[in-house]
Amino acid sequence: MNYRYLIFLVLVSCGLRAQQVIKGTVVEKDSSTIMPFVYIINKSNGNGTMSDNEGRFTINTNVNDTLVCSYVGYARTFVPVKNLKANSKGEIKLVLSNIMVNLNTVTVTSFKIKPYERDYMKDVIDRSQIRKLDYATSPISALYMRYSKEGRQLRKLAAIFENIFIEEEVQKKLSPQILAKLTGDDKIDYEAFRKYCYYVSNQYIVDHEGAELYTKVMDCYKRYKSERTERRK
Repeated sequence: MNYRYLIFLVLVSCGLRAQQVIKGTVVEKDSSTIMPFVYIINKSNGNGTMSDNEGRFTINTNVNDTLVCSYVGYARTFVPVKNLKANSKGEIKLVLSNIMVNLNTVTVTSFKIKPYERDYMKDVIDRSQIRKLDYATSPISALYMRYSKEGRQLRKLAAIFENIFIEEEVQKKLSPQILAKLTGDDKIDYEAFRKYCYYVSNQYIVDHEGAELYTKVMDCYKRYKSERTERRK
């Protein structure tokens, strides 16, 4: 028993020595500009963190681990822990690759609305807004649009067209192709992810841009991936 206990202590001791807490800063490749909101993920176990407003981060690693740095607009960077060199303060510097991932080049194949179709859809939406006019300004038109069968049908059609325009804007910012590039997960189920990440709604996507939007998406992706990993165990 004492022999086995001794072996256990040695193994635990070796494991503790192999582990290390890495502290550092993320900067751009061709300058000393700090990069906040960069995701740093330990590829070995999926755990990670995000650099703060000053580009600083802390993460637990082992010597044979690899860090994956991900930031919107930049290609993912893989950094082996054993290749990291600390400065006199014991801190390291992660430098992101300047190979840009241009999300705007992703083709939105779901929407190919022709100009005349777009004009028609906008016209229907505009005509449906008559119901919002002041009754004193156009009482007959307003009453007709509100209570007539044609008016109700026009409003339903306008609602459909408005949703199409919203979905078009959503696909420009978070299509399946963009989501795959952003997360680096080519096999991600877009529909399942959108249902899971319900609070990043279509309206939220339309109303938000850049880091604010994609940080929210990546935060949700981390939980989404973690839960599915747990289910497979």
